[in-house]
Amino acid sequence: MIDWAAFAIVAAAALVSASVVVSLFAFGLRLLNVGRGLDADDTPGIIETTPSGSVSVVSGQAERRPRWATVAAIACFTLCSGAVLFGIYLIVPVFHSS
Repeated sequence: MIDWAAFAIVAAAALVSASVVVSLFAFGLRLLNVGRGLDADDTPGIIETTPSGSVSVVSGQAERRPRWATVAAIACFTLCSGAVLFGIYLIVPVFHSS
C-alpha cells in the first residue's frame, strides 16, 4: 500500500528545495549583472540629441559592480552549491551508512 501522506511530503519538499536552489542561482546571476552598461556592447554611454535632430552616443565612464553585489552573488552561489551537495549526500547511501 502506498503511504500518500509521505509521498505528498516528499513531493512538497522536492518542489520547495528545487525552487530555492533555482532562485538562489538566478539571484546570484542577477547580482553579477549589477552595474553593467545597457548598450549592446555593454559600454555605458549618454545619448545626446543635437539641435539639428541627429542622435549620438557619447561614451561615458564604465560603471563597476559594487562590492556588496559581488559578495552577495558569491553567497548565493555558495548556498546553492551547499544545497546541491547536501542533496547528493542524502541520495547516496555510502555517505551516511553506519
